[in-house]
Amino acid sequence: MDWNNNNQQNTAYQQPININEVKAKSFIKKHGGRTVLIAVIAILALILFNESMFIVGEAEQAMVSRFGVIKRIITNSDNNFHDKYAEQLKDEITSSGSVKLQVGSGLHFKVPFIDKVEKYSSRLYTYISDSEVVNTLEKKQYYITTYAQWSITDPALFSLKLGSMTAAENQLDNIIHPVIVQLINRMLADNFISNKDALNNALQEGLNIVNQDMCVRGIEVKDIQIHRTILPTGNIESTYARMQADRAKEAQQLRSEGDEEYNKVVAAADLEARQIEAAAVSDAGTIRGEAEAMAAEIYANAYSVDADFYAYWRSLQALEAALGQNATLVLDQTNPLFADLMQFVK
Repeated sequence: MDWNNNNQQNTAYQQPININEVKAKSFIKKHGGRTVLIAVIAILALILFNESMFIVGEAEQAMVSRFGVIKRIITNSDNNFHDKYAEQLKDEITSSGSVKLQVGSGLHFKVPFIDKVEKYSSRLYTYISDSEVVNTLEKKQYYITTYAQWSITDPALFSLKLGSMTAAENQLDNIIHPVIVQLINRMLADNFISNKDALNNALQEGLNIVNQDMCVRGIEVKDIQIHRTILPTGNIESTYARMQADRAKEAQQLRSEGDEEYNKVVAAADLEARQIEAAAVSDAGTIRGEAEAMAAEIYANAYSVDADFYAYWRSLQALEAALGQNATLVLDQTNPLFADLMQFVK
């Protein structure tokens, strides 16, 4: 037993010693506390740095609050909401000076662990109402569905007065549809169905009314349109008949305008033809007169050369003009025509 114990002790003493491991253990024992402290400080600094900044995307806007009090809002560079509705917002918190307005996306800073950042999308949202019955000025009924494009333009007012998308949708539903219904109630059915300008003017008026109410809630409605119009059964035939009459009237107007244009073209062509014909007649008269004058001159020259032959030739022309086919001419010997012919026969 003693011999075995001595062998084990000798073996333990004979194991090699790792100098590097010994030095590392000595270094850790001597400087370990400081290294851990530096690592902890570095991690805390990184966390502190990360908590002191935040990024607002191109399609985002943000609200920064401190202990529940709103300190500033950050909006897009193309957001002119506060200038556009300055009169309506003059008594609101974002116009009082206590809330700082910043413009532009990108990197922003805050007080770490104290400031709270809430981000909101700046994209357009779509509101679609339920189908409701509306009456025009002459009490004709239609089923309509309206839709609107809207966006959050002031995160602070939106957070304080609405707080959620559901509340915003409910508020829009309480305002948009009644305003549109009232405007349609003042319109004639023909204007509502066929006159796009009249309908667009009414919708623009409704848009202005809605924004007067919604702007103080941090929302701006960009557009309102009639999404769908359905005719009640009792109005289908009369509406179709009116639409057919409108199309027939428009077609008749187009035909009338075409006939008028046709008559103008024909009149202009007739005038031009008459002018050309008159010019041709005038030119023909001039040419004929010049030709007759030239012929008379030739005749005169020929007559002066041989007067008897000229008289004979003229007599032949007279006979040719006087006698038709199968005609018989009886002349007295004293007739000048007969005398002219006979003097050449002798």
